[in-house]
Amino acid sequence: MTTATSPVAHPGLDFLGKAALVLLTFQAGGLAHMMVVRGLDGPPKGYLFLVMFAALFSGTQRRLARSQVARGAVGWFTASRAAVFVVLAIASALAVFDGLATPPARDLTITAIVAAMWAALALKGAAAGRFKPGGYLGLRVYWTTHSRLAWDRAHRVLGRVLFWGGLVGLAASFVVPWPVSFALFFATVALAVSLALLESWRTWRDDPDRNGGGRPPGSVLRPATK
Repeated sequence: MTTATSPVAHPGLDFLGKAALVLLTFQAGGLAHMMVVRGLDGPPKGYLFLVMFAALFSGTQRRLARSQVARGAVGWFTASRAAVFVVLAIASALAVFDGLATPPARDLTITAIVAAMWAALALKGAAAGRFKPGGYLGLRVYWTTHSRLAWDRAHRVLGRVLFWGGLVGLAASFVVPWPVSFALFFATVALAVSLALLESWRTWRDDPDRNGGGRPPGSVLRPATK
């Protein structure tokens, strides 16, 4: 008896999933080595978080590779996920080989990680405007799922803030201290989501074609008419 599996719709995302499995194996081997050499105090702070995040990343990649992602957004989204993978790989290598790295090298690596985070944010912003209702990606709240116009405008705002904020943050990451850059990163994400939610609510409220809840969940929204 054979079990049918869903075909891979996005080979690039599928490749990233396999690469994430390789990274997870590297992390597990590094963890085992540190436990043997240094005992229970061997893994540095935050390393187990990296392992768990890599496992989550690997698991979601398989689902993403078989999900319905808008054709225009696939390239940008794959690039953003690749940037996240680079961040994970650099952070993992830094943790495993921490004893071999000099302080200047560690500072340079942290700067590279922060820069890659901003790059991933900008790439995700470039793809956000192409997300389609009913897909795996997107800002799914009541207003965006009951009005196609609200969905389009919310993701347009989300994409613009993430893209331009990501570019500014990427440039600034090389001149500002990394703790400041981290704080600005999360502030940018929070601002983008907040503005997108506000725009979606305002548009949904004024949209004469909005659905008040009668349409069954998961149905396809009509294209925007405004």
